[in-house]
Amino acid sequence: MDSDYLPSSDNESEISNMSLNSEAFDHLTEDDIVEITLDVFYLFESHMKNEIINISSPNFYSNIVDKIAGILFDEWINFQLISDDDEDFYEEIKDFVDQLLEVYMQFCNVPIRERKYSVDFDYENNTEKLAKQIQILQNIPQPTQKTKEWYEFRNGLISASNLWKVFGTESQRNSLIYEKCQPINYNQIDNFRTNTESAMHWGNKYEPVTVMIYEYMFGTKVGEFGCIQHPKYKFIGASPDGINLDPNNIRFGRMLEIKNIVNREITGIPKQEYWIQTQIQMEVCDLDECDFMETRFLEYRNMDAFYDDTEREYKGVILYFIDRDLRADSVPHYKYMPVEGIVDQETIDDWILTQRNESKNEGLVLFNTIYWYLEEYSCVLIERNREWFQAAVPKIEELWSIIEKERVEGYEHRSSKKKISVTMNTSDLSNSYVIKNMPLQNSICLVKLE
Repeated sequence: MDSDYLPSSDNESEISNMSLNSEAFDHLTEDDIVEITLDVFYLFESHMKNEIINISSPNFYSNIVDKIAGILFDEWINFQLISDDDEDFYEEIKDFVDQLLEVYMQFCNVPIRERKYSVDFDYENNTEKLAKQIQILQNIPQPTQKTKEWYEFRNGLISASNLWKVFGTESQRNSLIYEKCQPINYNQIDNFRTNTESAMHWGNKYEPVTVMIYEYMFGTKVGEFGCIQHPKYKFIGASPDGINLDPNNIRFGRMLEIKNIVNREITGIPKQEYWIQTQIQMEVCDLDECDFMETRFLEYRNMDAFYDDTEREYKGVILYFIDRDLRADSVPHYKYMPVEGIVDQETIDDWILTQRNESKNEGLVLFNTIYWYLEEYSCVLIERNREWFQAAVPKIEELWSIIEKERVEGYEHRSSKKKISVTMNTSDLSNSYVIKNMPLQNSICLVKLE
């Protein structure tokens, strides 16, 4: 039976050489093991076909192992091969299924959810084809930011960063519909840019730093492409953080998605919303690979701490400028010292002086000098999963149809219901009680008689 989901027969030797470390399988013959293995592979295939939409979940593979181990465990109980209270044997079955899943994912034609880099990983790309696609993307006209056309363009699609809500809870879907039904506000301001304490502002502030580090690490060049509309599904859009543009680099044509973390753990496993975001970006741009890079930056207390630290591989300087004529809608202006330019204090001081002099001509004054270092990072490869997208498109289309319908017929019923805080104030002097914000339909009056 030919299948995109099953390992090919060419890899049977690899499967037969798989080690079984469980004593519980000692009584089984080689034919028994082969038969069980094939059964498990067909269960894998069935799960992949029927549940591919759920591969966005970080728990996708562990859920497969739990489900199939449970099936085997129940079958062996029914055949009275084991007792139903043998928890140790259940764990051994899980280990067995987990080993088989590793083999299955290595040889089947379904992309692994995320891939950690290794020295023996085989990178291949078609430079000519990628160059043509990048040229197509670069030639897509882009409306000028903050113009009427720009707002209308953004209003006509769901961005990749928000699209995960389509597959979220009812409340999250509701929130997305309500947001996209709102009238266009042509005068809106990006509040995250002015609230310098927010996590979103932190992420945007350090995005250019992450790009510089990525370029330096991998000897490549990353370019920006703005907001791109899907060529077929016009209601889907994406704004990739960047695409590798060096045709001589093995990462040529690979997309880059950046998350600069503030307070959560970096595991190397993309969260569901981020995995969905990268898949949408690859589909919109018709590219097959995306590097997902997470970083945690910290800032030194002062300049002396920066120069005293000789252990950090990546550290640097950000100059924070503000408008000389400070206005209510002013935004921070950041200038970044190249990561490869960290030589000595004299070199850094010269760079700072040069930037200050150039910025004066731009009407800017230096507000703060930020000394940063890279505490930790993770970079994993996410491959395009066409099967997932085909399963996802109907759900996206359905939600967009609701948005178009309710833009005409009304969407107010989707606004979030604010919880009313009911409080009671007491008075010892009058022995009375005042209840604030108590919801009443048919009001009554209670009088306490002494």
